[in-house]
Amino acid sequence: MTFVHPWLLLLVLLPLVWAVFEWRRTPRRVGLILKTVSLLAILLALSEPQFTVFSSRTAVAVLVDTSESLSAKDLERASGIATQIEAARGRNWTRVIPFARKTRAAGAGELHGSWTLTRTPGEAGRGTDLETAIREGIAAFPSGYVPRLVLISDGKENYGSAARAAWQALSLGVQVDTFALAGRPKPELLIESVTAPSPVFTGERFPLELAIRSPRRVAATIETAAEGKAIGAGTVTLDAGLNRVRVNASLTTLGSVELAGTVRAEGLGEARFAKALSVRRPKILLVSDDPPGTEAHLFRTLEAAEFDVQRANAIPRELDSYQIVVLNNWNLQAVAPEDKAALERYARQGGGLLVIGGERNVYVEDRKKQEDLLERALPAKIAPPRTPEGAVIVLIVDKSSSMEGRKMDLARLSAIGVIDNLRPIDRVGVLVFDNSFQWAVPIRKAEDRSLIKRLVAGITPDGGTQIAPALAEAYRRIFPVHAVYRHIVLLTDGISEEGDSLSVAKQAAANRVTISTVGLGQDVNRSYLEKVAEASNGKPYFLSDPSGLEQILLRDVAEHTGTTAVEKPVTPVVTKPTEILEGVGMESAPPLLGYVKFIAKPAADTLMTVERKDPLLVRWQYGLGRTAVFTSDAKSRWASGWVAWKGFDRFWTNLLRDLLPHAQAGEALVEYDSAGDALSVEYRVAREADEP
Repeated sequence: MTFVHPWLLLLVLLPLVWAVFEWRRTPRRVGLILKTVSLLAILLALSEPQFTVFSSRTAVAVLVDTSESLSAKDLERASGIATQIEAARGRNWTRVIPFARKTRAAGAGELHGSWTLTRTPGEAGRGTDLETAIREGIAAFPSGYVPRLVLISDGKENYGSAARAAWQALSLGVQVDTFALAGRPKPELLIESVTAPSPVFTGERFPLELAIRSPRRVAATIETAAEGKAIGAGTVTLDAGLNRVRVNASLTTLGSVELAGTVRAEGLGEARFAKALSVRRPKILLVSDDPPGTEAHLFRTLEAAEFDVQRANAIPRELDSYQIVVLNNWNLQAVAPEDKAALERYARQGGGLLVIGGERNVYVEDRKKQEDLLERALPAKIAPPRTPEGAVIVLIVDKSSSMEGRKMDLARLSAIGVIDNLRPIDRVGVLVFDNSFQWAVPIRKAEDRSLIKRLVAGITPDGGTQIAPALAEAYRRIFPVHAVYRHIVLLTDGISEEGDSLSVAKQAAANRVTISTVGLGQDVNRSYLEKVAEASNGKPYFLSDPSGLEQILLRDVAEHTGTTAVEKPVTPVVTKPTEILEGVGMESAPPLLGYVKFIAKPAADTLMTVERKDPLLVRWQYGLGRTAVFTSDAKSRWASGWVAWKGFDRFWTNLLRDLLPHAQAGEALVEYDSAGDALSVEYRVAREADEP
């Protein structure tokens, strides 16, 4: 015992001397004793006595190996040992520290009254560092405790040095107790190599090739995981000796991703592998001449599917940075020869090429019969019209004074648009009328388009409205022209006497001449225009807003002159079930409102047709790449019902992913030759690639 203020003990004599002096004088000696004792106790308390009691408390750090080298039975035993130590803790300090390549905090699901330890996931679990674990355990001890380490492991370290850590623990006076776990038995299966493409694109189903050596024929299970999450499993049959096995995987995570796998077989144990992959977004070049915004639905779909989409209105010189090139509503016949050569070379060397039809794709009659390079790369080519003979079209344009201003401007532009879309072998005439009529462009071949368009541009409005004489004149001039398709389009914004128009229309129908009528504004005789069109097997159109005039004229002329663009509701039909259509729900697909006639090549896969007749979706392998043709469109013209259909996103995502590169221009493969105890490196170069 010690005192904080020992000098106060000298005052103890004073109460004792006082007690001796008062003992003989007082009869109340019991009270005297009590007072004396009280004074002594007060003095003793003021001196602050201290007592030192010796006892020992232990701090125990329980290091539990949770690496991949342990079996489920090992983890169960380790959890039991950790639980027993925790239960016997009493006044001592304990802490359980799981470790593999490095230490980690216990997971939320590993302690519920008792320990249920799990393996360390991912790359961190595929290593054992006993040295780091022991050092971390020593650093965790609180002061004032007797330190002690408990190591629970199979001892199969592949990082650090347990001997060095044990010497350090000895020098610090830390005792290390060990519990030995059995660990996994050494597998008889051997994975000699793992190869995967590089880079990998998000959403792509890529092949993973394994070289597995087995001592006998056996059924094996292959499981793959990425970032600790299972992504696939399958069963294969391994023969005795070296087996080359291919499994498919798909990743959606961007960046550097670790792909791990396990191969297990009954009686042969399990072998594990790991592979680091670079995953990035595939780049798509969308070449389109449509007004910006019309591809909004397709854009949003592809961006949501992790594609990097870039739009261009011309084909760039350099295509190697893109994985897929999409030609959307692009006139294939107008592509420059050098661009066709670049696209063909791009597809042959591994790029994906997709053609989405659209109204701009037309068949050119006077081109060379020899197939060009772009046609060679595609699985289908544009079909010629129903006849190789030219058509004849007469446009009857109302030029009365009521057409002055915007109506006449749009009428001239619409007539010019029709002329631009005719073939050189077609014939065209433009008849204008007011109170009388005259030929702005007499019927002639559509070869010198610039001259014809200048004549049309000179039309000026004036006068009244007399339709019947102009209609009779147009029929009289078109009737003797030799052509399979003869078509008249009447454009007016006013009311006129019917005259003999109906009899002219009936004669036209009898002689295979069709007449369509277009009424602009509200002041038209709808009944009259409808009767003329119906009597001659044409179509009537009525527009309150003249801004849509050009599209109406183009569509009408195309429909009545045997063009390759067909504009009518059609039903898609699946002719060959394939992975592209998985989960799309084509049975619920709405009709398409048009398509371009293509002819599928004999070696191509025709996956969908239009009403079991013309191809709708065609693909094939071309060199190292894949090319495809979708003969309708992906916007709100022909696919207006599709853009709101729930299968739209899945269809285009699947189709574009199918076109991603499935082979590399070259690759290096490293393998271990167990017989010769050597590494062999094999360089493979594709036939189309430049020799390194």
